[in-house]
Amino acid sequence: MAKSVQARAAAEIKNKLKAAGFNPSVSSFAAAGCNGVRVYLSEADMAQRDKIEEIAMPYQYGHFNGMEDIYEFNSIIDSIPQVMFVSVNYVS
Repeated sequence: MAKSVQARAAAEIKNKLKAAGFNPSVSSFAAAGCNGVRVYLSEADMAQRDKIEEIAMPYQYGHFNGMEDIYEFNSIIDSIPQVMFVSVNYVS
């Protein structure tokens, strides 16, 4: 069985971050009507959060517009697997 789009996105993000010298924990998720990737950073990696987000965020194909209560598909890149949400979080 083929990997889900969120699993493929998580794998690519993890590989790119490792190639850049980071050691993140990356997981994917799916729920009713949405999917995403969570990137968990160590304290050491938090100093480079901007660089990590620069690598990870292209895998998110849009954003939620709370003013109009809609999800806007405004960052679609056909050459990579993309998900609705990518979050970068600190884990102690």
